[in-house]
Amino acid sequence: FVRKPISLIDLCVVLASTIIICVGSEGQVFATSAIRGVRFLQILRMLHVDRQGGTWRLLGSVVFIHRQELITTLYIGFLGLIFSSYFVYLAEKDHITPEGKAAFSSYADALWWGVITMTTIGYGDVVPQTWLGRIVASCFAIFAISFFALPAGILGSGFALKVQQKQRQKHFNRQIPAAATLIQCLWRCYAADRHSMSTATWSVYVDPLASKDDHIHNNANSKHAHNIVQRVVHRKLRGRHKSMTLMGEDVRISDGEIDEARCQARGKKCNLFDMKWEGIDQEIEAEENSSASHKIAHVCELTETHKNAIRAIRKIKYFVARRKFQQARKPYDVRDVIEQYSQGHLNMMVRIKELQRRLDQTLGKPGQCQENSRKGQSMTIGARLTRVEMQLSSMDRKLETCMRLMQNVYRALQTDNSLLSISPSVTDHRD
Repeated sequence: FVRKPISLIDLCVVLASTIIICVGSEGQVFATSAIRGVRFLQILRMLHVDRQGGTWRLLGSVVFIHRQELITTLYIGFLGLIFSSYFVYLAEKDHITPEGKAAFSSYADALWWGVITMTTIGYGDVVPQTWLGRIVASCFAIFAISFFALPAGILGSGFALKVQQKQRQKHFNRQIPAAATLIQCLWRCYAADRHSMSTATWSVYVDPLASKDDHIHNNANSKHAHNIVQRVVHRKLRGRHKSMTLMGEDVRISDGEIDEARCQARGKKCNLFDMKWEGIDQEIEAEENSSASHKIAHVCELTETHKNAIRAIRKIKYFVARRKFQQARKPYDVRDVIEQYSQGHLNMMVRIKELQRRLDQTLGKPGQCQENSRKGQSMTIGARLTRVEMQLSSMDRKLETCMRLMQNVYRALQTDNSLLSISPSVTDHRD
C-alpha cells in the first residue's frame, strides 16, 4: 500500500507539513511562511482526483507509441535553437545600444532569446538590432518554430487515435459474446439435425434419475393405494357400527321378524355386497384423483415430437443470435464505413488484377505476337485454337497417308503370297 504513488504523495505531504510546522514555529504562534507552506502542499491533494492513474497511463502510452517522432522533432528543434542562438550572437555581439550596453553580451543572452523566440512567447526584452541579426533570426525562426510546434500536433493526434482505438476495442468486445452465442446456436442446430449421429445433444433434456424416480414412485403409489383402501373400509365399518347401535336403542325386533329378515338377506346378499364395494371403488377413485394432481412428470425418453420442438426452438435461437451478431458488426462511425468501403474496394482491385493476370496468361496480352511468327499473329485464344486445329488437320492427313501406305503394303504382301503358292503347283504338274 505504501508503494502506491498516491500513498507516497500523501506521505510526503504529511512529512513536509510536520517539518514546516515544527521549524516555522517560534514557540508561541505559527509563522505566516509556515502556514503558507502547508497550504501550498495541500495542492498536491488534487492528485487524488485520478486515483487509478488513467490519465498518466494514457499520456505515457501515447508518448511511448510516438516516441520516435517526438525524439526526431525535439532533436531537430534543439539543433535549430543552438545554431540560431549562436549565429545571432555572432551578428549582435559588437552592437552597442544607446544606453551604452550590448544586447547580447554573452551566449547565454542569445540562448535566452532563442528559447523565447522558438517557443513563440516573445517577451521583447532582447531583440536583434542589426539587419544581419534580423535576417538570421527570421530565417532560423521560420525553420525552428515549425519543429518546436510539431510535438503538440503529434501528441494531439496520438490522443485522438488512442481514444478512437479504445472505442473500436469496446465495439469489438461487444462482438465477442454475440459471435460466441452464434457459434453455439449454429452447432446446436447442426447437432440436432435429422442426419446427425449425435446423441449427447439430447441428454440435456432427459432427467438421468427419471427411471429410478419412476420405480420409487410406483412403489409409493402402490402403498398409497393400499392405505386408501384401508381408510375407506375402516370408514364404512365405523359408519355401519354407529347405525346398528342407534337402531338397537330405538327399535326392538321380534324373533319372527328376524327370521324373515334372514330369509330376505340370503336372496339379496350378493347385491348388497356388490353395492358396498362399488361405493368403496368410487371413493378410492376420488382419493386417487385428488392425489394425482400433485404428481410431477419426469421425461426419461424423448419422442420425435419432442425432438421436432427442440429443433424449432434452436432454429429460432439461431436466427435471433445471427441478427444480434449482424447488429453488433455494424460500424458505429462514418469513418469506419468509409474505411470498410475502401478496404473492400482495395480487395476487389487485387482480385481484378489477379483475374487479369490469369487471363493474360491464358489468352495472351492484346498486341502480343509470336516470337517465331513472321506474320505477327496475335497470341489470343482464337489464334491458339486455330493453330491447334491446323495441327490436328495435319495429323489427320499424316494418319491417312500412313493408312494408305499400310494398305498398299498389305496388298503387296498378299500378292506375293498368292504367287508363291501358285508356283509349286505348276512345277509338280510338269514333273
